[in-house]
Amino acid sequence: MKKKYPLFLLIILSFTAISCAVQNADYGNNAKNFERNSPIQDSIVHTFYLVGDAGNLDQDESFHNMNILKDSLSKASANSTLLFLGDNIYPVGMPKKDDENRPLAEKKMDNQISLATNFAGKTIFIPGNHDWYNNGIKGLKREEDYVIEKLNDKSAFSPRNGCPIETRKINKKLTLILIDTEWVLADWSKNPGINEKCDLKTREDFYTEFEDQLNKNQNKTVVVATHHPLITHGSHGGFYSWEKQLFPLENKIPLPILGTGINLIRATGGITHQDISNQNYKKLADRLKTLIGGRKNVVVVSGHDHNLQYIEQGDIRQIVSGAGSKTESAKAVGSNDFSYGKNGYAELKISKSGNAEVSFFSLNQEKSDLLFRKTVLGKEEKIAKDYQKNFPQYSQASIYDSAMTKKNKFYEFLWGKHYREYYSKKINVENLALDTLFGGVKTDRAGGGHQTKSLRLETKNGNEYVIRALKKSGVRFLQSVAFKNQYVIDEFTGSYADKFLLDFYTTSHPYTPLVIGEMSDKLGIRHTTPQLFYIPKQKTLKNFNENFGDELYYLEDRPMETEENPNKVVGTDEVILNLAKDKKYKIDEKAWIKARLFDMLIGDWDRHHDQWKFEARKENGNVIYSPIPKDRDQAFAKYDGFITGILMEFPELKHMQTFDSEIESVKWFNREPYPLDLVFAKNSVQKDWLKEAEFIQKNLTENDIRTAFKNLPREIQDKVSEDLIQKLITRKSDLQKYASQYYKILQEKVILTGTDKKDKFVVVRLPINETQVNIYRVKKSGEELASSKIYPGEVTKEILLYGLDDDDEFVVQGNNKTSIRIELLGGLGNDRYSVLNSKKVKIYDYKSKKNDFENKGNARLKLTDDYDINQYNYRNPKYNVFTTYMNFNFNPDDALAIGFNADYTVNDFIKNPYSQKHHFLANYFTGTEGYEFAYQGLFPTLTGGWFYGLDTRVTSSHYIRNFYGIGNETINPKNEFGTRFNNVRAREFALSPSINWNKNAATFSAKLKYEILEIAKTADRYISLPGVVNEDVFNSKQFGGADVSFVYENYDNKANPKLGMKFDIRAVYNINLQNTDRQFTSVETGLGFLHYLTQNQKLVWSSYAKAKWLLGNDYEFYQMSTLGGNTDLRGFRFNRFYGKNSFYQSSDLRYEVGKIKNSILPLTYGFFGGFDVGRVWVPNEYSKKWHNSYGGGLWLNAVDAISANVSYFTSSDGGRLVVGIGGTF
Repeated sequence: MKKKYPLFLLIILSFTAISCAVQNADYGNNAKNFERNSPIQDSIVHTFYLVGDAGNLDQDESFHNMNILKDSLSKASANSTLLFLGDNIYPVGMPKKDDENRPLAEKKMDNQISLATNFAGKTIFIPGNHDWYNNGIKGLKREEDYVIEKLNDKSAFSPRNGCPIETRKINKKLTLILIDTEWVLADWSKNPGINEKCDLKTREDFYTEFEDQLNKNQNKTVVVATHHPLITHGSHGGFYSWEKQLFPLENKIPLPILGTGINLIRATGGITHQDISNQNYKKLADRLKTLIGGRKNVVVVSGHDHNLQYIEQGDIRQIVSGAGSKTESAKAVGSNDFSYGKNGYAELKISKSGNAEVSFFSLNQEKSDLLFRKTVLGKEEKIAKDYQKNFPQYSQASIYDSAMTKKNKFYEFLWGKHYREYYSKKINVENLALDTLFGGVKTDRAGGGHQTKSLRLETKNGNEYVIRALKKSGVRFLQSVAFKNQYVIDEFTGSYADKFLLDFYTTSHPYTPLVIGEMSDKLGIRHTTPQLFYIPKQKTLKNFNENFGDELYYLEDRPMETEENPNKVVGTDEVILNLAKDKKYKIDEKAWIKARLFDMLIGDWDRHHDQWKFEARKENGNVIYSPIPKDRDQAFAKYDGFITGILMEFPELKHMQTFDSEIESVKWFNREPYPLDLVFAKNSVQKDWLKEAEFIQKNLTENDIRTAFKNLPREIQDKVSEDLIQKLITRKSDLQKYASQYYKILQEKVILTGTDKKDKFVVVRLPINETQVNIYRVKKSGEELASSKIYPGEVTKEILLYGLDDDDEFVVQGNNKTSIRIELLGGLGNDRYSVLNSKKVKIYDYKSKKNDFENKGNARLKLTDDYDINQYNYRNPKYNVFTTYMNFNFNPDDALAIGFNADYTVNDFIKNPYSQKHHFLANYFTGTEGYEFAYQGLFPTLTGGWFYGLDTRVTSSHYIRNFYGIGNETINPKNEFGTRFNNVRAREFALSPSINWNKNAATFSAKLKYEILEIAKTADRYISLPGVVNEDVFNSKQFGGADVSFVYENYDNKANPKLGMKFDIRAVYNINLQNTDRQFTSVETGLGFLHYLTQNQKLVWSSYAKAKWLLGNDYEFYQMSTLGGNTDLRGFRFNRFYGKNSFYQSSDLRYEVGKIKNSILPLTYGFFGGFDVGRVWVPNEYSKKWHNSYGGGLWLNAVDAISANVSYFTSSDGGRLVVGIGGTF
């Protein structure tokens, strides 16, 4: 043990040095000799003055220092913005007017506002975390109102109304995106009423909006202002000064060595969501960095850390200016980085050409000094190319080259033929010159689609068109769906995964859109009108020539407001928001049903919310929304092949059905649009669906279908087309059957909503198991019936009624019995409930809001501020899922185990992320003819992260552990008797109900246990030798007890961690139910850390230690503490040492060697070495021996998502091969 101390101290010193921050200016290798004179040649069009964390500006020194900035501001032009980056009032934001701390808070704000006294530009405050600390959004609103009043400017505080994001157009070439990052990090359930005045209701909505704004402004310089930086090398990023190592706490008590330990816990543990190691903060930073990734026009400005920093990391340009009134050390980590740990501010200048330059200035009582200057964004000079001006009228072109579609017979058997041959078949297609199209068009911006590469075009009169490449992008799909928190486009481009997806895309018919439009016309369904062209690279494409041109494209009109069609066109989310705002907004349900039945007819399963636009037409004072389907790429899909067929049975892919004469499953085919159908067809009855199906059957004739298919390229009009036509005709004849089936599915769980105005819901229990729901709009003039419908109990299982905002009334009446469950959700406002028939009725409303329960009877009442329960989200409804699969295992005792698994997931109203999950397992062991049955149930129907659990297991006699005797110096007789000699077999039964809690990195569990265990007396085994164990061990034993555990486990990345911490503690009480005098308690606890030791984070140290104690002596040998296995003494077999108490410590050094790009997945690889030490203690045994094992091996990591390692560890017992998954403890 003593030999380890120097190494341990060296590692601690390395951690301290690598994370050591300084107050003085610190420069990366390339940043030391910066240009003091601005290198920007063209004129400056806007200047941002960046001041952060100025919430202590009441202090004289800070205020005096900041007054130097005031002089600079007085000389600034009107094309300037003074941007305060949050934490505007320390320590807890803006108090109420009658609070004794209000005057001081106002002084702090007044001193900041006074800096703009003679400033000609715009002043904007964004909130920080401290601005949320006084009643959350209520305190934030007080601060917002104060700033607006003082500056007499409604836009001086942003984002407004407690919303997360706001975009400001500074000029034609510059956009400012302002984000309240604390909105993302805050606990919304502690802020009742949050998002009440916001269009964005979920965090995912926010990320989508941010991505949309980046896409819309891709041709401009974009400044993103956040309080929390996406990257920081100050204390919030795990970098601490030597002083902080000695004085880690605010009260400045010296804590040598212990201070370093505290900082290590903070750097790796992520205990507060204000540190970037926290899971929530890291998720926020990673998601925003991923969305910015690949863009060369974005710079991020932030506060939070009390220093000045400039950081470059990939495409991220991060400016930190948080030294307005507080100071703290920081570190320049990268070669282009800069930091300064004293008072100061930053200037960001934007030039006419889009160049951006940041300058950092110190502030002291006498002057302001330039500390660092750097060109942040620079416009790359494009090399002018001569493109062909005159094109032939036609070209011979294909989507893929022939090498991409050439597959052998075995590959086709496994993965299918799909429509692969069409993708490499040359077709004769017209060339398109953009300079003459519609009199000449200009390129606007590239699309942000997650599979399709598109470019927006604009005509001289303002009409918009889109060109969409027929060749889709595999890497864009992976980026948007599988790797939302990590930018992977560069890594995946050209990889096998990219090529596999490009091949999988051949499951869709590439020329489908040419057929759909004409059939849609026959049915009166609005649609875009795609035309097929080959578009060569050309001058009109300008800079887009880099990614566009020389391939096949569809040219189609964008649904929008034009002179010919003045009706506004909006997206799905805007429609749903407006439906909630006022009763005048309505959906054209018949048009929606017709469009959806047409989806079923042509097999287009890809109909999620982003695949629709809606035309808003005005009728009699109402606004009626009619659907416009987009992107019909998935019609006539073909998922053939053995493996492909298996994959399509997975619940996540089950809606992707091959186009055939019959719809395999109407329910699963409609999985994606199901939530939309619940909203847009909620008032329909079965005859509405049957009527629209009949309309399609009558108005789309066989001749119409054949005529539409003639729009395919001549080279593609073959027997496959004839087969598709015949299948369409057959599906059309069955369309009323499908309409009836799907209508009944929609009626099983009904969701009805009011508006953000006053509504009244009247539920009437009718005879013959029927329930009627009437919804009224409450006006000053009286009640107006908005909708009424009767639901039969044999079809409908549950009805959810959302009141939404304002004061709503809920009435349940009628004395008849019913099987339909009613859920009443009041939402915001003072809601009133009168439940005269309370059977099968539940009421949910805010705990912190006032509501009236005139007569709730025996209805179940749940008052909670849980955001997810109270907030209506149309995307929440999901199907219940049942899946089965086989598994195979092997061990020497039981031989081959053939298993069957079944999972049933229930998705009710309350879910996190599901309502119930049931897992069943059955195994048959061929070597012993034994069996194993197990069940696990999880029930996360409680709030606040709590959920119930139930585990049970029953087995025949099978291998459970190894046994070498009790003590710290037992021998291993493997050379004499082999490895199976020490195996132990047993028959088991276990039952364990539990209550659990999980939130972020923390998990708590409390279980009750009942188990039966019968050790088998197997011949020719060590355990069967006389005197090894008491003969009573082989009798069946029954145990009861309780098991309580807490685990805190935090990593920057579970698959490939560079920073991490684990703490666990567990107490177990056991009692022998056949002899209650035999009882004992065990306690165990462990602590471990992971931390990189080099600036490039390639060398990573990890260490974990764990101890266990048995309190009492009435235990069986199999209940003792053991060591040996994959996680402690890795050079010894499992359960190698048995003792009453135990301790072990394992340490690893892992080094990253390099990357392998052209593989199935992009791989990072490296090697590691490890050392373990530990022992057990047994009463009356005198042993000083510490066992150790050491070894090393190789590890592989695939894009920080999957990792594996193989290693060899040696010990006094010999060597042992270890194979592992994951990179954590």
